[in-house]
Amino acid sequence: MDARLVGPLLALVAHDLRNPLSALHSNVGFLESVAPPGDGDARDALADVTASCGSLKHIIDNLELLGLAVQEEPPHLERTPVSLLELTADVLSRVRLIAESYGVELAFDGDGQRGVRVVAHREMLARSLGNVLFNAIQHGGSSTPVMVQPRIDKEHGVIQVSDGGTPLSEELRAQAFTAEGQLVCKGEASGRYSRGLGLFAACVAADLPRAEVHALPPLRGRNRLAVRARL
Repeated sequence: MDARLVGPLLALVAHDLRNPLSALHSNVGFLESVAPPGDGDARDALADVTASCGSLKHIIDNLELLGLAVQEEPPHLERTPVSLLELTADVLSRVRLIAESYGVELAFDGDGQRGVRVVAHREMLARSLGNVLFNAIQHGGSSTPVMVQPRIDKEHGVIQVSDGGTPLSEELRAQAFTAEGQLVCKGEASGRYSRGLGLFAACVAADLPRAEVHALPPLRGRNRLAVRARL
């Protein structure tokens, strides 16, 4: 098969998978509306299905990103001013049910960042941050919250995500965001391998509109990842 067809074919697969997922999500919403208020087991099961739908959407989005990554000519993505606080709040709302299913608390510290805007493609920046958050939720453990902190760093707006899980080792900090590195990280105790395409997808989503994602040195034993875009 012509390698040039791989990207478009992956995009078609992602599109086809979204249709049944949408129907599944709609029907779960209906069942939640008619389930007896006192039936705790049924409501817990429906909550689990809803969280699983969110995880499946996350996987499908990453499949689409993989398709974009292997295209010879990446698509042109228009960049516009994006509110750092509003984007962060939006992504937190997208992953909240997944965090609850892992028993993980999300903490948000956006003090002093109101009005800060970055030049970015909003959805791609959101997908990058979503993958970073998903990694923190999966590997951070439930003993301490996953902390999300938007801030300004010179010419960039930065969204830092920190957690109490095993920090990425120094030699894996750069590798973890590459396709090859994700395969290497899978076999390493300190690799924080993320199911699906994980940190590689975070990098693809950031790179396409000229944003960045990287690992920071641990601080007070906490792993730190950051997504950033120009102001």
